[in-house]
Amino acid sequence: MEIINVGLANLCVSNKLKKTYFNDSLINESKELANDFLTVIKNSKLLSLEFKVLNNIENKTINEDVAATRYIDSNVKLFETYTIDELNFEHGKIKNFINKDVVDQDKSKLYESIINLISGSISDTETIDVDLIHESFTCILNHIKSDKTVKVNIVESYENINEDIIEIAINKFNEKYVDLCEDDKSLIKKLINADYKAKVAIFEEYKTKTLANIENVSEEKYLSKISMVKTKINEMIINEELIVDNIISLHELNSSLI
Repeated sequence: MEIINVGLANLCVSNKLKKTYFNDSLINESKELANDFLTVIKNSKLLSLEFKVLNNIENKTINEDVAATRYIDSNVKLFETYTIDELNFEHGKIKNFINKDVVDQDKSKLYESIINLISGSISDTETIDVDLIHESFTCILNHIKSDKTVKVNIVESYENINEDIIEIAINKFNEKYVDLCEDDKSLIKKLINADYKAKVAIFEEYKTKTLANIENVSEEKYLSKISMVKTKINEMIINEELIVDNIISLHELNSSLI
């Protein structure tokens, strides 16, 4: 069975954006892709609702079973005015945005489980797979009850989708990445593909490199600040939430010292 949903399409579009923005010749193609995807979502009440519900559930944390169950039910009930045929028809509009290049299988499974519940809630009783519904509900419930760090990607950060936001999204992404030097691009490529262990190694590499370059600073106006800067670098905490920000800070500082 082919899996189609807004969340999966969003993952594919975001992944394509991340990759193509490191290739200057593909910037226009990436802008067109993001525009097309967001325009399709914006022009469909059902897909916009699906976008919002997937985002709600993905980022929600509720530790108590009953409250979490009510939250899931409340989101699923938002689709009670639609039919399964309408859902399938609207999903056909985003089919072309989906490819096999999805790196986050956990998110893909969560999105699939949410759509299974939504589909089950608006399908004929005799067509419902009870075991599938149970497995999907359990997957969603476990996700909501788990502690999580909200990670917003390029497309997910826009709750109200309209033409102005589409333009802002593209322009802001351009401002941030189009003028990056090769060292900047190289670092971001490493971070995108790195797991936590690899990020720790990158952090240690930049920390050592930056501390060594600080020792070579000879301008008198900076000498009084060297000790303070070295202390702050050595006090940087290594944890999953801060490590990328710390690596980028060290990279920027190191670049200014060279």
